[in-house]
Amino acid sequence: MREDGIPADSGPPAQKVSEVLRRKSRSMLILVVVIALLGPALLLVQFYFSQRTSTVYTPAVDTTSRLVIAMRWAQSDLRMDRAYGLPGAEDRLRVRETDSREALAELQRLVGDDDAFSPALGKLTAASESWWRYADTVVGTTPELAAGESPLSQQENIDAVMDFTAMVTAADTLLSAAKDKRAEMRDWRTVTLWSGSALAFLIIFAASAAIIRDTRRTARTIVDPIEELAEVARNDTEGGRGTRARTDEGPAEVRALAAAFNVLLDTRDDFEAGREEHVRRLEELDRQKDDFVSTVSHELRTPLASIVGYTEMLCDGDGGDLTPAQLRLVSVVQRNADRLRGLIEDLLTLSRIEARGLDIDHDRLRLDSVVDHVLESLRPVADRAGLALEERIDPAEVTGDALQLERAVTNLVSNAIKFTPEGGTVTVSLTADGGTATVTVADTGIGIPVAEHEHLGTRFFRSSTAQRGSIPGTGLGLSIVQAIAEGHDGDLDFDSAEGEGTTFRLTVPLHHPGGTGDADPTAGGPATA
Repeated sequence: MREDGIPADSGPPAQKVSEVLRRKSRSMLILVVVIALLGPALLLVQFYFSQRTSTVYTPAVDTTSRLVIAMRWAQSDLRMDRAYGLPGAEDRLRVRETDSREALAELQRLVGDDDAFSPALGKLTAASESWWRYADTVVGTTPELAAGESPLSQQENIDAVMDFTAMVTAADTLLSAAKDKRAEMRDWRTVTLWSGSALAFLIIFAASAAIIRDTRRTARTIVDPIEELAEVARNDTEGGRGTRARTDEGPAEVRALAAAFNVLLDTRDDFEAGREEHVRRLEELDRQKDDFVSTVSHELRTPLASIVGYTEMLCDGDGGDLTPAQLRLVSVVQRNADRLRGLIEDLLTLSRIEARGLDIDHDRLRLDSVVDHVLESLRPVADRAGLALEERIDPAEVTGDALQLERAVTNLVSNAIKFTPEGGTVTVSLTADGGTATVTVADTGIGIPVAEHEHLGTRFFRSSTAQRGSIPGTGLGLSIVQAIAEGHDGDLDFDSAEGEGTTFRLTVPLHHPGGTGDADPTAGGPATA
């Protein structure tokens, strides 16, 4: 077994989930970055071609055309001046010369450093300068010369014509080169647009395919082993014993989980293998316990009956008159014998409840008559304790067991009398409302601390206030009352405050016509009284 909980022979080394996810995330991030940078890169390339077209080659074409037009107008003005001697020729030529020089300067700025344009631009500049020197010589000559005469030699005129022709030729070459470059830039821009778009589409398609493939692989690596583990758990829940999860597939965490799950299943199987035997032994022990309690209780009742009987005879004087001290001692024996008899009766009742449940007769009866009988029997006890026993009884007809209900009410009222000091009050009321009959027993006694409320009703539990007051009791009475209430589909609840008193409420459903017990309306003993 390795340190991470995976068996040493569990196949190839397992990666952790974090490592798998980190690697996949890194691959996806690279793809996303490539796709994100591709768009700006294509835009920059297209911007370069567009910028070269709009700021270099198109202006070069326009400027060359403007230069050629200016030179042709200059030549025309020069001819008109020589032929007719028109006034203002010199000013017009100066304007044309200025336009020409500005156009040359602009061309020098645009394409002067480009080897494809430098030769033609040099020829254009030289021919233009030579022709303008010729034009400066011609302008301002005497207009009285006869037609066809010129102050310049024939060779100078021929050279001027050749310079102008060279200038036009160089300008045409430059113009053609600029147009070619502009067309080339536009072609490259178009090629970049379409090829870049196609490349971007291919990269996005490839990236999407890669992401889908990696996602599926990640799912197979992580999700599939988890689903297999869930399937094993589901089969085991449905009764498919013996199936175990694989510990040689999936990430390290999943393998460790599968190994731990297998250990849990093995432990469960080992436990279930011996559970039936344990259950049988527990049932046998429980039966022996019930038999023991029942046997001991019955065996105790016989000698206890003799003790109670003989103490009563002693108190009655059947064995002779007793001195006051002897009578006091015998009364103590009688009182504790009564306590022991109550304890035995409670133990027998609880034993019967645990063994086969509470045996409840469902007869139609008058619950107010049951409560009246209890109060009638316990009123002398309350009088001896110096308590006021008040009652508010409304008629109420229920379906139940008169004997068990009388036992429950007797237990509640006797407890109220027992835990209320002299001068206090015990109030017993019976109300019928909302389909439920409620017997309420309220006292002004010692009460129960709030911290002990949750333990009230637990077998053999006695409150701290009862123990401090040395009030006798077994701690079984409320357990019996709770069982009787549940046997009648009712409930038992209470309110209590230390030093202020306690209120118990026993609820039982009212009798409904057509229910159990209608066949014998007179059943239930006290209901017919």
